[in-house]
Amino acid sequence: MKKLNFSCGNDIKEGWDNCDWQKGKNVIFCDANKFPYPFKKNTYDYIYARNCLQLFNEPRKVLEELWRISKDGAIIEVITAHWHNKGAYTDLDTKHFFNEQSFIKLVEGNCRIEYKPKFKIEKIKLVQTKIGKFIPFREKLSNIFGGLIGEMNIKLKVIK
Repeated sequence: MKKLNFSCGNDIKEGWDNCDWQKGKNVIFCDANKFPYPFKKNTYDYIYARNCLQLFNEPRKVLEELWRISKDGAIIEVITAHWHNKGAYTDLDTKHFFNEQSFIKLVEGNCRIEYKPKFKIEKIKLVQTKIGKFIPFREKLSNIFGGLIGEMNIKLKVIK
């Protein structure tokens, strides 16, 4: 199984291809804001992107490029802060904020005239904060009260 740790920072995974815009030992250079990426199409079975999608200029294009380098049936796992949590605002380089609907609309085509599905949602998991664990109906209430959902874990299955 060929795996890519995308925009890895200092989280270097053994047995994976690790890529980042920062050059380092065992890291493939890849500026995620410049397309196309330096990978052949249909290369990866699994792509892991933790806490990076919100930093890029064009998140949709990033996901489309990850789709290009993925094999049919591959999984792209995206972990990102939930929009209504202060953790979403802690990095000064953050450009975008997401909720679960962001990924549902991506998969549905988001009003695109000519649309061919590229992804299927395998899982959307809302990860509660320490306080959120004690609040019933936290998913619904998180739209009103911040700090109940900390991050989202989304698994997209690639369709080619």
